[in-house]
Amino acid sequence: MAKKPGKAVLSMKDLEKQMLADASSASARTRAVGGNTIGIRNAKFSYKNEIIGRTLEAVVVDFVFANAYYGENKFDPDSPAPPVCIALSVDGDEMAPVPGSPKKQNEQCDGCEQNAWGSADVGRGKACAEQYKLAIIQPGPGENYETADMAVLTFPPTSTGNWTKYVKDINEKLDRPPWGVVTAFGFEADAEWPILEPEFAKKVASRQDLSDIAGRIKEAREMLMTPPDFSGFVKPTRKKTTKKTASKKATKKKTTKKTASKKATKKKTGNKSKYT
Repeated sequence: MAKKPGKAVLSMKDLEKQMLADASSASARTRAVGGNTIGIRNAKFSYKNEIIGRTLEAVVVDFVFANAYYGENKFDPDSPAPPVCIALSVDGDEMAPVPGSPKKQNEQCDGCEQNAWGSADVGRGKACAEQYKLAIIQPGPGENYETADMAVLTFPPTSTGNWTKYVKDINEKLDRPPWGVVTAFGFEADAEWPILEPEFAKKVASRQDLSDIAGRIKEAREMLMTPPDFSGFVKPTRKKTTKKTASKKATKKKTTKKTASKKATKKKTGNKSKYT
């Protein structure tokens, strides 16, 4: 029986070359400051309904831009619903709603009224949330970067500036993209709502680990650029008066008028007694 060839492992020189190129690319793709999901409710990380805690260490394999508008279906962390209009992009340029968005707000994000400052219901922000979506890996016991689950961590609008700064810092100081380091995620203290803070934890030093991570970049990109499942979308309903209901209401109104007329006639005539 022929022996299967072993998995190819990139040389450290090739890995360093790829990381250097991806570091500059990742930094250029961040905005200026201004399947599986990781929850951040109550400033605690959770995964598959299990609380992880206030800190999380993982490798970010890839990230993309997302503009998400929920409209009348307000985001509810206890019962998540897909946005009614969402745009996804690798570099943040020329963003437009993905095909299948239940309620497209505009042909492009530029010029969309929901993407304008002051359009939010509360505050001076945008009704459409500008986010970063990150594909992360955190190997558990007996796992490695090739076999570990890949999950999505979303940086909300209040946290995107922190991610932008972090990516630029590791590019300038370490010449590494996010997938070349282990990132420690936490939350800003005393914030009114969860604000994510990424910090450098350590470099991914093993050539095998780096090779395994690099081998999953395509998978991460495909996962992040796949639109959400819109099958569960329910359009907000308004109470409509059917013809049948309207007919019943009209009949009831006529009957009421007739009864009122009878009462008025009775009042005029008076109740005549045989003793008068």
